[in-house]
Amino acid sequence: MPYGVSPLAEDWSGTVSRSTGTLRRVVGEVICGLARHGFRRFVLANYQADPGHLGSMTLIKRSAERRGRVQVLFAGFAPGHSNATMVNPRITVLLRSPRPEREWHSGELEPAMVLAVRLGLVRRALARRLPPAWVDVRHSLAVGRTKFRKMNPKGRGYFGWPAAIRAEPGRAALKLRARLISQDLISDLQSWHPARRANRYARR
Repeated sequence: MPYGVSPLAEDWSGTVSRSTGTLRRVVGEVICGLARHGFRRFVLANYQADPGHLGSMTLIKRSAERRGRVQVLFAGFAPGHSNATMVNPRITVLLRSPRPEREWHSGELEPAMVLAVRLGLVRRALARRLPPAWVDVRHSLAVGRTKFRKMNPKGRGYFGWPAAIRAEPGRAALKLRARLISQDLISDLQSWHPARRANRYARR
């Protein structure tokens, strides 16, 4: 699904944000429909770390798992977790950025990963001309700034150092994240014990 709940970025041109209710209903109905046919374990791939989006993911998971013997996991950013897989030091050390903790939206890492798999989608000549935008997004969120525009009023839609992008760190980051995510998912799948109760889907 190309659109999520994106209140942080909705002031930036080109951003389309769904409401929490819309996303919850669409994803929830997909899970519910598959559960009727016997599917019990779902993994939602998610690269959106907007608090509004993660809140929606929490509601989707809670609603689905409340209905019966269903498990909902996340590949990528997950609500209610430290997300150590996504912000792992083994990934940030791959960057040339002098301030990797400030690499967020479209800084060095994200364009590097796109460059590694879809070269033609990255305008490298343009990226090299962009100055760094060092914004403490975590602090801004902690003090209640709910829009990227408020965090950086003169910003151009990125946080970090896009001029530093290279394909190889992006490729290495993708491989490492894939391994880390796989390890987390396998661990969660192996430890799951469904509740011993009647399944409403089986009665239909």
